[in-house]
Formats: sequence, structure tokens, C-alpha cells
Amino acid sequence: MNASGHINEAFRIFCRRHGWRRTSQRRMVFSCLHGNLDHPRVDMVWDWVRERLPEMSLDSVYRILDEFAAAGAVRRLEIGKVMRYDFDLAPHGHYVCLECGRIRDFPLDLFPGVEEACRGLGEVTSVELLVRGKCRACRERGAARV
Repeated sequence: MNASGHINEAFRIFCRRHGWRRTSQRRMVFSCLHGNLDHPRVDMVWDWVRERLPEMSLDSVYRILDEFAAAGAVRRLEIGKVMRYDFDLAPHGHYVCLECGRIRDFPLDLFPGVEEACRGLGEVTSVELLVRGKCRACRERGAARV
């Protein structure tokens, strides 16, 4: 199965699981997010979608992203005052570079016991870990300027 066939099949399963009709608008937003490690903002999703489906409105992108997030199909990340979207629902943390803004995932198993330590406080439904710093590429660029 080629990449397009894989996306089509994944989209079909995704819509069936959530009881949604398969529309071209949903498919475009899904295709942008599926396998996307950039944790895109709404405007990034809209730019990507408009290249492929020019008639799609920003309102539609917002509506579909809200629908996906409300159903738990994507994770909404508020980083600073900007909303980002993550298609990877498996437990993982996020490293945000304060200089370039890039977000990278890292495994939470690097921090054993976090979930267990929180259980005494109440029910744990998810664990999110956000780390901020200056990524290696930005540090190296900064060192090269000196």
C-alpha cells in the first residue's frame, strides 16, 4: 500500500471510530496532522490544507481541530499563548526551544514514578511534561556567532 493508500485507510478507520462522515475537509486536516511531528498551530494547518483544498476556510479548520480535540483524537497543547496540535496520543513529553520555538517529543519513561507519585493526589487521567530550553541547533548557532 502506498503512502496515499495508507492515509486513506487510516482516515477511514479514524472516522469510523469517531462516528464521523468522511469529508474532504476532515481528510485534509487529518492528513496534515497524521505523522506530523511539528505540533502545528492552526495557521500552519490552514496553510497546508489551503495548498491542497483552496476553498477551505480558516473557520472550518478551527471547527475540525476542535472536533478532533473534543473527541480525544488529537492532543491540544497550549504553549505560551499559542495552541498547538499533537496527533501522537501515546504518553510522551515535549521539549520547547525558547529561541526557535520548535517542539520535540521525548519518552516519559525517562521519568519513572511521576504517575505513581501523583496517584496519592487523586485519579491520574494523563501525564504531560513540558520542558523549555535552548535546543542544540540554536546553541550551536549562538556559539558560532561569538
